[in-house]
Amino acid sequence: MPPFRRNHVAPQDSGARLIDPPVQADSGRPSGSIETLVDNNRLLRAAFDTRIGDLKLWELVAATRREVLTVAAEYTQSYRDAERPRDVADWIARPVIMGGHQPELFHPGVWLKNSALDAYARAVGGTAINLVVDTDRCQRTSVDVPVGTPAAAHLEQVAFDAPEMEMAWEERGIVDPSVFGSFAERACRALAPLEPDPILRRWWPLAVERSAECHRLGLAISQARHALEARFGWETLEIPVSEMVRLPTVMVFMGWLLAHGRQLHEAYNAALADYRREQRVRGRARPMPDLLVTSDGSAEGPWFELPWWIWSRDDRRRRRVFANTDTPGTLTLSDMETLRVELPISPETSPSKWVDALSRMEEHALRLRPRAIVTTMVARMLVADVFVHGIGGAAYDQITDDIVRRLTGCDPPRHAVVSGTLRLPVDKAFPEAAGADPAAALADVHRQLRDLEFHPERHLMPFDRQPEEVQDLIDQKRRWIETHPTVTLARRRCREIRAANARMQDHTQHLRRGLLDRVGPLAASLRARKVLQARDYPWCFFSEKALKSFLLLENE
Repeated sequence: MPPFRRNHVAPQDSGARLIDPPVQADSGRPSGSIETLVDNNRLLRAAFDTRIGDLKLWELVAATRREVLTVAAEYTQSYRDAERPRDVADWIARPVIMGGHQPELFHPGVWLKNSALDAYARAVGGTAINLVVDTDRCQRTSVDVPVGTPAAAHLEQVAFDAPEMEMAWEERGIVDPSVFGSFAERACRALAPLEPDPILRRWWPLAVERSAECHRLGLAISQARHALEARFGWETLEIPVSEMVRLPTVMVFMGWLLAHGRQLHEAYNAALADYRREQRVRGRARPMPDLLVTSDGSAEGPWFELPWWIWSRDDRRRRRVFANTDTPGTLTLSDMETLRVELPISPETSPSKWVDALSRMEEHALRLRPRAIVTTMVARMLVADVFVHGIGGAAYDQITDDIVRRLTGCDPPRHAVVSGTLRLPVDKAFPEAAGADPAAALADVHRQLRDLEFHPERHLMPFDRQPEEVQDLIDQKRRWIETHPTVTLARRRCREIRAANARMQDHTQHLRRGLLDRVGPLAASLRARKVLQARDYPWCFFSEKALKSFLLLENE
């Protein structure tokens, strides 16, 4: 089967949504529905003849789904109501729709994925699970708030916690509860001229409440959001990636990937190379760097990088993972700094040893966490009947698809793509500026400035009202324009036309100054528009009414 490729572009109009496939079947495209995608993906998965240890892939899938569904239900029930069917076998057999994102204050287009999970699951009678990607890095503890008017605006950073060293979300506690508790008041005050009634004001107390229970920054935000989704009527489950990777069945799959680490390393780099060539991407670091091969300076063989992160309780900085297989039956992992661990993981050892070794790492407070590509590989191959991506994730998962083909020889299940755009109500907040288009006005000014340079005669008074000197210049330019540019005259013709233009420009300086005076304000207004109407502000900056209209997926 040929590689599966789709190219999507984020909608630009406020309120616009991209949902592929649609929740309901499109009469113009009967094959394009979530039901069809589920059925096709189950056929693709059934074609896998790969053995994971002593299990066939479909056997591992059934066991993994049972564990993931059970733990996701238990986790969700710890802070909100969640249904757990009595017939577990039927629950496992029903479709699972999955997505995921970091536990941050993301924009409404990302939140639309969570709404789509619920809508997709309802359409196929299945279960929706959102992965809280708490294994990713917490880079910022502040958000940008747009401040100003359509004439001049800038971004103001508002912190929701005090800064600390970068670490995974699963390790990040709340450093300053007073900053966390006062975030909504400070952000709403800055946001008031644009949106006087953001949902943040009523929702943030839920995050403060959850922080007292879970003591983790990312979980407080994600659990509060999920509790709000329950009020919207969404029947989704959630599970942090840090919890999912501790499940025995997931450890079996991770152990299998680690046992075939060299093949994974080669497949990863080859897939990246093909992606760069196909997409004409320049630079070895885009869309992500190649996995490296290095040496520790000893007599041991090469160390090849694997797509995981590693850190310890004592040093919570995420570091790259390098593997060495010189010792038969043993996989040695290291960050090439201070951490080094030997695991009985190889194609010849049993999956029970893989699980035992990875479990012992957790017990000793060593964290081995998959990078994004491995995380979605686990979700798509072992759990989800359909995985829902945003546009960026869908583009990168072309690389995941290629890796799966190289490792297994089979075509992986295909994903859905959901994105959307919701912009702050700038025109409503500033009706006097509604409909203004500073980009078009600035382009018109530049066009006029160019015209003054090359066609100054068009901007002078009627010919018969011009001074004799100007009339002579206009006549002179006209004659040279009408002169055929022969080989001997071409250079002089060009020089004479330019000279006439330059002399006529002395008579248009007042027009030029007027146009140049408009450039600064229009450029400032254009920058302000870009600031005020950016699509990546947190979903909680919008009113509840605007969010509900955007998220309810009333498909046409």
